[in-house]
Amino acid sequence: MHTSSTAGSRWARAIATLGLLAAAHALANTTYTVNETITGPLNGTPGNPTQTDSVVGTITTDGTIGVLHAANVVAWDLHLLDVTHPANSYELTTSNSLIPIDTGSVLSATASGLFFNFDGVGAFGFQASSPGAFSGYHYWCLSEGWFGCLDGNSIAPGNVYAGDSLDDLVVAATGTQGQVGNSPLDPSPPTAVPEPPMPVLFGLGLCAIAAARRSLARRARVDA
Repeated sequence: MHTSSTAGSRWARAIATLGLLAAAHALANTTYTVNETITGPLNGTPGNPTQTDSVVGTITTDGTIGVLHAANVVAWDLHLLDVTHPANSYELTTSNSLIPIDTGSVLSATASGLFFNFDGVGAFGFQASSPGAFSGYHYWCLSEGWFGCLDGNSIAPGNVYAGDSLDDLVVAATGTQGQVGNSPLDPSPPTAVPEPPMPVLFGLGLCAIAAARRSLARRARVDA
């Protein structure tokens, strides 16, 4: 009778462990890659010198699939690259920047990547903490129908208020350079890296069950 009770207890613990591992996977952070490159006249003003800027790096979410807001983004490492004038490049990290722009429901995640919906209305952006939000320094803004950023993809590694000919802002307007519909933030999948991967979690769960079975077998031999 004692053996049967112990067996049931061990199996219950093993199954509970597997359930906890599955739940942990559901809540696991997911890291996505970002790779956007755009070219245009400085400050988006026709006639200004042409410049190429890129955003390359990673954004880590809390694992939410569907619409994302600032609260769902747990970390980021984004290189704002001024390809034309590399000295102006800037790296935005979780420790030196913030998310001052989060309007509408235009940023979303799937299992394979992050997307911005240029058919919607809203904006999402990252900017250096110093000089601060809306200062015109060091930011990346995706926007559609929001007054604070030009519609489309805006990358500003440096300062956007240096004067039209010296600006460090490049904009890919909505409908150009891939800024169309529900646009991926990295056009070359796969882009999502679950932490930890599902096979590892289930492997751990199966190991727990196997260990419980071996323990039962040993106990049965001793009782016999």
